[in-house]
Order: sequence, then structure tokens, then C-alpha cells
Amino acid sequence: MIRILMTCLFVLSCGGCVMEDRKEENTLKEDVTLMTATDLHYLSKELYDPQSEIFARLLENNDGKLIEGGPDILNALKEETLKVRPDALLLSGDLTFNGELTSLKEMVPVLEEIEKAGIDVLVMSGNHDILYPYAATYFGDALGMTESISPDLFRKNLAAFGFDEAIYKDELTLSYAYRIRDDLWILALDGNDPKYPCMIPAQTLKWAEYVLQEAQKEHARVIVMSHQNVLKQNEMMFNGYVLNNHEEVEALLKKYGVSLVLSGHSHLQHTSVDGSLTDVCTESAALYPLPYALVTIQQGKEGFAYERRHLDILQKESLERFEDNVIRMVQKTIEEVSSDSLERAMLRDFAVKINTAYFSGDIDTVRAMGSSEERKLFQEKVKATFWGYYIERIFTEYCD
Repeated sequence: MIRILMTCLFVLSCGGCVMEDRKEENTLKEDVTLMTATDLHYLSKELYDPQSEIFARLLENNDGKLIEGGPDILNALKEETLKVRPDALLLSGDLTFNGELTSLKEMVPVLEEIEKAGIDVLVMSGNHDILYPYAATYFGDALGMTESISPDLFRKNLAAFGFDEAIYKDELTLSYAYRIRDDLWILALDGNDPKYPCMIPAQTLKWAEYVLQEAQKEHARVIVMSHQNVLKQNEMMFNGYVLNNHEEVEALLKKYGVSLVLSGHSHLQHTSVDGSLTDVCTESAALYPLPYALVTIQQGKEGFAYERRHLDILQKESLERFEDNVIRMVQKTIEEVSSDSLERAMLRDFAVKINTAYFSGDIDTVRAMGSSEERKLFQEKVKATFWGYYIERIFTEYCD
């Protein structure tokens, strides 16, 4: 586990919009602990035959998610939540694999167990959840169709997990504001309405500004939950991952002193900071090492602590799935740049190790690899390819 301490400064601008007593506004009267997880991509076992040809093809071409582990991962997350007993569990989108209504309904009883234990569960949609065109079944050798999830069905089935008890609800999207305590609110900003994909529409931004103004009046600190990233998490892979109108969203949050966004979507464990705003992207809970995180805000302090953890199940299986996916993607490039079998194995192992460390947030390993002989070999052989440039960008961020 790695503990990241973030001290967040707040912008003192926008005239009368910001309360004068900033210390009172941004500090809490009691400690608060939030658990956050994202991108579970849960697929009901009713929707596939694990021995079928079409499911085998799905596993070969997915991005390393342990799809068939969904029920075990969800139940392990429930048990961990009950053990840790945070003030709330935040699930920031892509709850389902590809927007299957059956998958969504199957998750509800598990989330209800957490709520019955006195722990708030707050959910939001992801781009895979709402009217996703590939909601399918996997039997035999061909895809079948299954019912997808409309915005109304998402809200109806998950009403108990944020929507019913929200203090403010957006009329256009599935955005809402939820009061954890009088001095701490969660603002869930939904960028997944099919009419406004990967963006927060202008009408919703106006609604969000009203919510932020009301929070200031009550001296409440606001944490934003978003599926898409507000700040870029990777300089090479951000189109479609960061909100299309992220500059507007970022400006609004900074204007009202919001310091923390908890996001997902990129399937990457990464933290980006721009001035007073920090966006912590938690890796997909379906990818090795099946992560979640604890966010702690201490009484009387303006910063926060982010502690990444992982579920203690299916570690071998999820690692093998992730490594196999990296090998599948990099193998062709390696074969093109080297004909030596030993050299190919070294290049492949290096690509696997650096990607595993980078996506899981193991920055110590990334830095240790920065001066390795394997990196030098990779630079020499693979530098002119996409893979060479992509991996060098990782080292540029953390090592050079």
C-alpha cells in the first residue's frame, strides 16, 4: 500500500463568490473516510458460457480485465467495505461490463447489504453503462443481444445509492449532490448522457455552479466524483478519457475552491495536479491488482490522504490476465525489431513489467527501472515505434 499525502491549496478569486473565512470553509469538524472504487465492469454469469468460442474471443481481445471474476470481486469489495467501515463507498462509473441491465440488477442486492450496515453507497454512471451499443450475451460462436440500460433505468434500479437522498439533482443528466455530513458534500458530475457524450453540458454546469454556491453558504467542503478525468492522466492517451470540455469544468471547480476530483475511466492508477486542483484516477477494480482506495480528510486540515489498496483475492489470475494482454499487444512490434529469441524475451518482459507497475501505480518500480539495462535495450531497439515513445513518456514523467 502506498500512502499519498496531498496538501491542496485553494484559489482566492472570483470576488464575492468565495467565503472570506476559507479555513472554516475547507476544514472538517470530524475525520471522514471515503472508500472509492471504479470500473468494476461487472458481467452477470447469466449472460455468458465461459466455455464458448465467443467468450474465448472476448477474453483474447479485452484490455486485461478479469471479466469472469466479477461476482467474486464485487463480494470481496463488499466484505472489505464492511470491515473498513468508511463513511461512504463511492463507485464512479462503468459498473457494468457493457451496459447490460441484467448485470446492473444483479449488483443491487450486494450494494444493499452495504447500505443495511449503515454505510452510504454512492454510484454514478460510466460510458459503458448508459445505452451502450454492445450490451450482449456470449454463447456459442456469436454475440447475442440483451437489454441495455437507459438513464431512467439506471436511476430507478440504483435509486437507493445516492439518487433518492440527494440534496440536489440535475434535471438533464444523472448528476447529483449528496451530503455526507453538513460540512462535506459529494458532487457527482455525470458526463455520460448519450446526447452529450464525454462532457458536462452547459445546463449541467450552471446547475453545478448553483450547488457550489449553496455549499459555500453552508461552509461545506465539496469533493467531486466523475467517471471521466477532469485533468489529463496520460499525455498520449487522453482523447476520450478526459472530459471534452474539461477546461470549463476545471475552471468552475477552481473558482469555487474545489480541490479534489475522484475519477476513473482511464483504467490507470495516476494522480494529476493543476494548481489548486488534484484529480486522482483510481485503476479499474477488474484489473490487477483489483484496487480500491481510501480517502481520508482529517479534522481541521485542508489536505487529504489517498491510500491505494487492493482486494486480497484473484491476484495470480488477474496478474496473468494483465500480462497476457500486454504480451498480445507488444509482441508484433518486438518481432519486427529483433530476430534474436533471447533479446525478444527481454524486451517482452520489460514491457510487461513497466506496464504492470505503471497502471497499478507502483511508481517505485517505475523509477527503479529507469536506469536499468533493459530500458537501454528497449530504447535501442524499440525507440522509433509507438511502444518506444509511449514507454519513454512514462520515464519522462517519473524519472528523467
